[in-house]
Amino acid sequence: MQDLLALVEKHLGKSWVDVVGQLRDVNGLDDIAERLHQGDEAGAIQGVEDAARDFADATHTAYVDSGEAAAEWLSDKADAVVRFDVENKHAAAWAKQNEADLVREVTQEQRDLVHRVVADGVAAGRNPREVARDLRDSIGLTDYQARIVANYRAALEAGDWSNALGRDLTDGRDDRTIQRLMDSDKDLKAKQIDQMVERYRANWVAFRAETIARTEGLRCLHEGTEQLFRQAIDNGDVDGDKLTRQWNHASRGKNSRDDHEAMNGQEQSVGDPFELPGGDTIRFPGDPDADPSQTINCRCCLSTRLAV
Repeated sequence: MQDLLALVEKHLGKSWVDVVGQLRDVNGLDDIAERLHQGDEAGAIQGVEDAARDFADATHTAYVDSGEAAAEWLSDKADAVVRFDVENKHAAAWAKQNEADLVREVTQEQRDLVHRVVADGVAAGRNPREVARDLRDSIGLTDYQARIVANYRAALEAGDWSNALGRDLTDGRDDRTIQRLMDSDKDLKAKQIDQMVERYRANWVAFRAETIARTEGLRCLHEGTEQLFRQAIDNGDVDGDKLTRQWNHASRGKNSRDDHEAMNGQEQSVGDPFELPGGDTIRFPGDPDADPSQTINCRCCLSTRLAV
């Protein structure tokens, strides 16, 4: 299961980085600036829905791969041929809802980010091209991360070296450049600033891609395996009473949760939720219906046992 999860996460992380690159390719600086000049805030960033659908396709692939891996495992254990039916009505409904949810979430996030960046630009008296630059730098980031990148650029432009130096995710080469500037009276050229901000932005995109891959990977992995087990039970390929799922806590430093550690070893039948210490329930690690405090960056995993 952990090996499969690692592959799923790698696939989803790359997909998010590709989606961000795709959006930046179709939204050049001049194009965004012209849209803002025309007052088209809503259309400042084009292609968001298409990009979200591409990422939804990647999550669906992870879902299917997980179901097929579970089918292979169950076929060996149950001594029967078990297959994952991607056209099953429940699996098809999952794919449709998954795409709708991701398109809505990604689109709303980008819309909110555009509104905030434009409002901040107007308040600061920046011209459309400067605002367009900030918008393009924000693609694929959370609002918090976009503010960090914008703050880094502002520090470089102002020569505020102590603010720019030693940040998380900065490039070591750029830190060395800033350190040298602290010992001299020189400033950075505009091209140098753009290059340093670009490296910083790319590092934050990669960081977010990793976070998304962990959360979405867990979700798709467990949704896919749960769907396979439901299909196998409904088709009579396996007796549901003989299938047991176990919560396995994965201690990962600051991301470790006391609740999940307390749940380590807890067993439930397929389809039954796991019980959190406070009385709430969660279907599996990464359950999108659970509170985000229980899912983001979770590294726990379920294992399945078939009684013979």
